[in-house]
Amino acid sequence: MELSNSPVGAAVVAQAKGPFERLIGVFVSPASTMQDIAARPSWVLPLIIVTIVGSVSAFFLKGVILQTQLEAMEKRNMTAEQIEQARPMMEKMMTYTVPLVPLVTTPLFYLVIAGLLMFTGNVILGGEAKFSQLFAVTCWSGTITALSSIINVPIMVNKGVMESATSLSSLLPSEENKTLLYNLFSQIDLFWIWWVAVIGFGVAAVYKFSTRKAMTTVFAMWVIYVVIAVAIKSIFS
Repeated sequence: MELSNSPVGAAVVAQAKGPFERLIGVFVSPASTMQDIAARPSWVLPLIIVTIVGSVSAFFLKGVILQTQLEAMEKRNMTAEQIEQARPMMEKMMTYTVPLVPLVTTPLFYLVIAGLLMFTGNVILGGEAKFSQLFAVTCWSGTITALSSIINVPIMVNKGVMESATSLSSLLPSEENKTLLYNLFSQIDLFWIWWVAVIGFGVAAVYKFSTRKAMTTVFAMWVIYVVIAVAIKSIFS
């Protein structure tokens, strides 16, 4: 991936891409695809895709989620009898709630990401962009995370764990899952790095920043997120 100092958004936008072209382009030609998305923002289709994938993924993971919560209850010194009494109610609740949660949290997540990008780009860096552009960029780039779920969820269900198989934590022994290094490695996922890079192309296209400046910005934001996430995970693990 070559990082130039020329503004990506300065290129002349070619003929509008169709939804299928955009979907494929996010994966194979993100720079030109993000130019098209920035020029003609749309977000309904990708948001539907990532939300449905998230809901279906949660449905298949509900057994793993239940087991994780039962193990957490055991660590809180609850007796086996108390846990078994709670299990039927938890199973019943998860049958309905777990697949529904992503229907709410997924759109909110992308709204927050777009808002943070707009604050950073418009306020801190002095650029100018519309929220609709950044929300479109965020939603279309989110199809990368949808692919991650499609690949990772079957592996997670098979192993009975909530850890991504494409993160660096998969290189460490499972008994180290409470260490600081494990918490750090769990946040460094190949698909998330890919997703952040695609957002970088989107930010470059929307703000007409150089690719280098856009990538530096979004990866700096990602590093801040990783530090916070690792700190929180280390405190509660």
